[in-house]
Amino acid sequence: MRGIAFRTMQRKMRQPYREALFCRSRPSNRRVHTTSSLQAPLSTAAQSDDDDDIDEELQRFATYCMREIWSRDDTFYLAGEVSDASVWDKPLDEFLEPRSRPQQHMEKKSVPQDLLSTFDPENPPSSLEDLEFWLECESQQESVTKYQKIIQAARDRGDHGSLGMVQKLVLDWYKPLREGIEHEQNRYLTKTNMRPGMTIYGLYLCSLPAEKLAVMLANESILQCLTGGYSPRSKKYNGVPLSTIADKIGRAVEAELTVQKLLKKRVLGERGEKGESPLCDEELESKDESELADDGKVEVEKWMYGAHHLQRFTEEITRSGNKNNRLRLEQVSYRARQLLESSEEWEISTRMKVGGALIQILLDKAKVESSNGKTEKAFSHHKVFVHQTKQLGLLLMHDDILKTIMEDSHDSKLPISSYQKPMVVPPKKWVSPREGGYYWLKSNIMRTDGSKLQQEALWRADLSVVCDGLDVLSSIPWKINSNVFRVAKECWNSKIVIGDIPLQERLEVPPKPPRPDYFPQKISDKTSEAYKENKKEIEAYRYAYLKHNRMKQKNMDLISLQCSAVLKLDQAEKFESFNEIFFPYNLDFRGRAYPIPPHLSTVGSDLCRGMLTFAEAKPLGNRGLYWLKVHLANLAGNDKMSFDDRALFAEENMENIRAAHDSPLGENRWWMTLDDPFQALATCHEIVQAIDSGSPESYHCSLPVHMDGSCNGLQHYAALGLDLGGGRAVNLCKSEKPQDVYSGVMKEVIRQVAEEASKDLDFDESAENLSKEERQALKRNRGAKLVNGLIDRGVVKRTVMTSVYGVTFIGAMNQIQEKIEEKLEEKGVDIDENENEIHSACVYLARVTMDAMGKLFSGARETMKWLTECARLITQQEQPVAWISPIGVPVVQPYRQSKPHTITTIVQSITLVDQSDDLPLHKQRQVSAFPPNYVHSLDSSHMLLTALEMDRRGLCFSAVHDSFWTHPCDVDEMNEALRDCFIELYKQPLLENLKEKWELRYPTITFPDLPEKGTLDLEEVRTARYFFQ
Repeated sequence: MRGIAFRTMQRKMRQPYREALFCRSRPSNRRVHTTSSLQAPLSTAAQSDDDDDIDEELQRFATYCMREIWSRDDTFYLAGEVSDASVWDKPLDEFLEPRSRPQQHMEKKSVPQDLLSTFDPENPPSSLEDLEFWLECESQQESVTKYQKIIQAARDRGDHGSLGMVQKLVLDWYKPLREGIEHEQNRYLTKTNMRPGMTIYGLYLCSLPAEKLAVMLANESILQCLTGGYSPRSKKYNGVPLSTIADKIGRAVEAELTVQKLLKKRVLGERGEKGESPLCDEELESKDESELADDGKVEVEKWMYGAHHLQRFTEEITRSGNKNNRLRLEQVSYRARQLLESSEEWEISTRMKVGGALIQILLDKAKVESSNGKTEKAFSHHKVFVHQTKQLGLLLMHDDILKTIMEDSHDSKLPISSYQKPMVVPPKKWVSPREGGYYWLKSNIMRTDGSKLQQEALWRADLSVVCDGLDVLSSIPWKINSNVFRVAKECWNSKIVIGDIPLQERLEVPPKPPRPDYFPQKISDKTSEAYKENKKEIEAYRYAYLKHNRMKQKNMDLISLQCSAVLKLDQAEKFESFNEIFFPYNLDFRGRAYPIPPHLSTVGSDLCRGMLTFAEAKPLGNRGLYWLKVHLANLAGNDKMSFDDRALFAEENMENIRAAHDSPLGENRWWMTLDDPFQALATCHEIVQAIDSGSPESYHCSLPVHMDGSCNGLQHYAALGLDLGGGRAVNLCKSEKPQDVYSGVMKEVIRQVAEEASKDLDFDESAENLSKEERQALKRNRGAKLVNGLIDRGVVKRTVMTSVYGVTFIGAMNQIQEKIEEKLEEKGVDIDENENEIHSACVYLARVTMDAMGKLFSGARETMKWLTECARLITQQEQPVAWISPIGVPVVQPYRQSKPHTITTIVQSITLVDQSDDLPLHKQRQVSAFPPNYVHSLDSSHMLLTALEMDRRGLCFSAVHDSFWTHPCDVDEMNEALRDCFIELYKQPLLENLKEKWELRYPTITFPDLPEKGTLDLEEVRTARYFFQ
């Protein structure tokens, strides 16, 4: 392994723990990227040498934005000519026509004044830099203008029915929501009938004009009710907790205000050049009534309070000449400027109160005409018991709205997209924990979830290697795979259920059964026929009620899946016409890298990955077509045979591959049956195109090929302990065929279950005097008989995969039960009727599976045991478990005992769970989470080091944790690079260094001896063909 990456890593690993975590100097903003050899177009826009050019570009775009915003007389009361901002009305795929796409660099840069003087709304700026700024600052002003123009166009045509469902809803709610918000803002400004708590949240509620807040409130509420009510743990849609949606709305207001702050800084710089700078804070603070202007007006900061009510309020002050009111406006204006200039994040209580106030307006003002012809509330607020003494407030959208939205085309849902989108220029390089990624939107290098200890550690750490690694991932240009996108869109429009395209029709829900009038408990004689009949009636009611709820729940779950697919298709359509798009990356607290955009990215589902491809195409070369065939077999689920057999699988299915290429929605839909259908479709297209080109070696292909680690968590454990047996099981050693750890566990589980199921118990099952041991034996035997014959690789795979990441017994049982229920349903077994028996059988099966894993991976268990014991000793000192990853990421586990505190909002009192650094440690979570978190920090180190090495070699590289991607022609070289990095990583004495640093920091603790290492030779990984496959 060569390059700066490991030299930096080795240097850091020799530093004492205290210096590494607490005493490092803050890195300079100017870093030398010695490992980077790829210079993507426009990447110099983020270099410090071009700061003047950046400022000029920002000022140019900011001035344009401000003229567009300030020129709207119905929004702001500033002087200026109203402009027809039809630029906001254009979809992004029309923003840049492919035939007239601009050059990556403008020959001559325009100054802001020239751009404004020649601005034509029909011909928006053509610079990609300008467009990126527009995308980041698009915010809600574009939505306000767009909605106003959409409804006006519909009125002009006399065709309100041409609007999409979401557009209709927002347009219908826009006026009442705006008026309701203006009324609440006026309450605060005039101190008239102020609501409880308004002295705290009123200023924040007034921080943006009512027009923007109305659109934000409508959009965010629809989006959260469609996507936020789905629980991945319970796999159910239960409505959105009020605390969640209030926080989301509060964050949206805060994010919008952050954009306004950045715009203000740029525009004020230009105003200062013209001698138009506003009064400074000191002048405002010392100003008294005698210094007011003759007309009694006070200069109000133009970035605040742009709604009609403030204009009227100012006019009333002028007419009345009331000194108190004038001074109050001055005071509010001063506080507003303080809010605008503050760089601190809002307190969670502030976000909750602002969100709660807006939700109350939504509940009062948003209406919908229901299917029965009545006008009803569009949203409702309900409370449900989640415990005997605890209630949860939920916000639910009207059922008719959910139904009609999902029946509408996905095009009409475009306004409900997110702030964080893919970028059209290379992201800004990371130079500090708070500077990098997006140019205008606030970005942090780590998702610290508010932990101040973690934030402080980041500022003190040397993040040079981490920043370089994130920059490499962020700089890779992508584009939308139009072939796959068009097929996916047609599947949605034709209501074809495949992969991430869910069923769009509602399932029939049986009627809710009537509740019985009386219960068997009221009948004293339990042997009577009446008691037996009533008991049967109760059982029938319970069964029918479960059926009703189960089908109703499935319909709610479908809504969440439908909205997820819509958002992915929306983002793909927005960026389809761009030659290059980019994904800015940051880290979670363990150091794992993730793209920031939430809907469309490489870390997404099969649909997302299928719709994305590298922007750069490279010739396949001698081995590229071979790796495309292997890749297709992997996507088909045939990933446990040799590479040659996988390539043969593709060749044997060439007729099916051609059918997928020629007519993907024709009679032969073989590709739809594969594990990852949309990625498989993209691969089929490339294979056929390469073969039909006549020279596959010369065919230019941009599709990434994946190499995935073999149960990667266990690979890291085996390398840590040099566990030879475990290493063989997870392909760290040379072998002719890949070893399948999941199949090994499966075989052992099948053997034990079959042995138990073959037993015939020799005691009476109906006897009431059975002992505890006999009852347990009976449960095991019944469970084994129920699941015998149902166990395959898929049943145990998730449990084995997550075992090294700290899966609990309950978690393993739930994973297994989900698979067993699927198999029983296929056999026609009624899940509701046999709920108790299935649960008992899965408890038994989970226990057998975890016992089998413990025997197979004894070395990993010993390492995990040592890590757990060390974490227990540290937490006994009332300290969180913290360490430095091999590439310099400081990790501080955030787990604290939750402390509930109540925030009173207009809608309801919300009890929040605070986990701040001041609270006592959650010792159990600190201990149990440390082994998996430590392994995650190792796999992220391996990935980022591989990214740096690939960049040094001049090759494209992307990754999703332990799945490494590159061009087909470069797979062999990537396999070499990732093995080099893995070996060099584990040649370091990682556990020894970890123990040494802990001993320096905790001198009073006697840590246990390190587990004895095995005989695995790490150099053998170089020849382990199926290490990544």
